[in-house]
Amino acid sequence: MNDKLIKSLIFIGNGFDVAHGYKTRYSDFYDNCDELKKCASNGNTLCQHILDNIKGEMWQDLECGLFEYSKKLTAENGEGDKPSSNKFKKEFVELKTILFYYLKQASRVSVAYNHGYKVGKLSEEWMRFDYQIVSFNYTAIVAAYTSDSALYNSHLSFNPIKLIFQHGSLYNPELGIDNTVDDIVLGIDEDQKVEKAHSFLYKSVQNMNNINDLIKSIEEKDVYIVYGCSMGPSDSVYFKTLFDANKTDKTYIIYANGDSAMKSIKENVFNYAGGLNKFKMKGNNEIIFIDCTSPRALSETKRTIDNVFLKDNL
Repeated sequence: MNDKLIKSLIFIGNGFDVAHGYKTRYSDFYDNCDELKKCASNGNTLCQHILDNIKGEMWQDLECGLFEYSKKLTAENGEGDKPSSNKFKKEFVELKTILFYYLKQASRVSVAYNHGYKVGKLSEEWMRFDYQIVSFNYTAIVAAYTSDSALYNSHLSFNPIKLIFQHGSLYNPELGIDNTVDDIVLGIDEDQKVEKAHSFLYKSVQNMNNINDLIKSIEEKDVYIVYGCSMGPSDSVYFKTLFDANKTDKTYIIYANGDSAMKSIKENVFNYAGGLNKFKMKGNNEIIFIDCTSPRALSETKRTIDNVFLKDNL
């Protein structure tokens, strides 16, 4: 049998970049970005609020923080208050610009490929499938792991059939130049309801890859692999679809970076699926959680994928 006949969707989050040595955690941003601190000292109250109140390592902390800040402004100023809403929008654009240039600089740092050695070995297993990658990152390192990357002089493949940058990217492969701030997406999911004047926060109104296309792609796949994603509320539209109650005979391989992350991810999956055992038994679905820090991560991945092909041959 041809391995490529089984279709998979691979979700890549910031943990993938971190595994390659990039300083792209949310905590790296608020701890080390001088421009964020400078902007706050110059009167940007959103940036000051971030520095004072939004802690944690993950980008979902910032995204949820934006949602909470919106609700705070509405409570303080009333719904539809133009001065506060206009100021919020201006400050949000400043924040997004600061983030764009911070990540641009962070992704230019020379990263030894041995940082990503384990990820590379895992990806060799993932790509036994007829795969498609969905990256929530802005950086380009994931493009080095597509199977046709060797065809490109840069050893990066931006084949749009194989690789989707759902939230945009720092680099424009078609023009061979950097993108602009408007080409990346930062914000919240529409399930996180804010007042109309703050709708600029919604990812769906920014320059994002078509959500319906990704939802359709999710429905067509047999195997789902999630690496480096917290699967928090700001991207819930995708993960609700991924674990909806009508899914049958699907295999899920979900990675977490250590015990604390594993606990959080299992809780998120539990909530999306409406209970793990029910989701598994009702739809004959298999969910495998793998600690990517474990020395057994590769062997567990290989065994799981071997079982997928074995099952398909029965």
